[in-house]
Amino acid sequence: MRICCGSVCYRQLSLGEMLKQVAEAGYRAVELVAVPNWIHVDLRKTNADDLGRRIEDAGLELAAIYPGGVNCASPDKVRESVDYIKLAVDVAEELGVRRIVFTGNRRDSAPLSAAISGYKELAKYLEARGVMICLENHYQNQIEFPEDYKQILDAVDSDNFGVTIDTGHFTASKVDLLKLVDTFGERIKHVHVKDHIGAESVPLGKGETNNAGLIRRLAQMEYPGFLSVEVEAKDHENNPRYAREALPNLEELVDKAMDEVVEGEQ
Repeated sequence: MRICCGSVCYRQLSLGEMLKQVAEAGYRAVELVAVPNWIHVDLRKTNADDLGRRIEDAGLELAAIYPGGVNCASPDKVRESVDYIKLAVDVAEELGVRRIVFTGNRRDSAPLSAAISGYKELAKYLEARGVMICLENHYQNQIEFPEDYKQILDAVDSDNFGVTIDTGHFTASKVDLLKLVDTFGERIKHVHVKDHIGAESVPLGKGETNNAGLIRRLAQMEYPGFLSVEVEAKDHENNPRYAREALPNLEELVDKAMDEVVEGEQ
């Protein structure tokens, strides 16, 4: 179980400044948001070598790429977004990154079935590649509840599709994190560690999200992936500080969970 930092915590900063601050905060890996016209990079306007060099020069490893999901607003948008995700897969493969992470559309904007055809096309594109797509839950999203994941995974039926748990969004949706881990087990490939009070993101350790219990359960199942810190508090200007403060907090939770697992085996 390794820790990385989601670049969304530094969304007001340029790519270069974000990488600098993530490294200065003590992180050794970063999950890069690469959503066109948002942050931190448009993959159509850069190349993998340059991107990889910038991340390496900052002393960081690229843990995952977040390119945005399948946009179901129109057939043209579906085509455009699927092609962009394929580009993200190409970049990830070239840089040795295993995880592409994204979520769905707003729950009231389109049925989940509208995105599944795009997921099936992506599953074919992932065949014989060392990259997987890790679908993330969001509050009031097409992907919000365990049954949404079940519908997708039953329809797509690909070992290259897995689950990203966003602990804060599941708190907002009132989903039991421990039952979720028990349900999906090894299909869990990535975790966004947030803290929430209801639907509001707050600094890690200040909310009601059961991150400690989740990490303990992940340690018990020997989860091999990343715990990606995300803080999206409403006082955005303070999120870089909250991300910096989250690292020792999360390290303590991981160390405690691992110690408890070892003690349980003795």
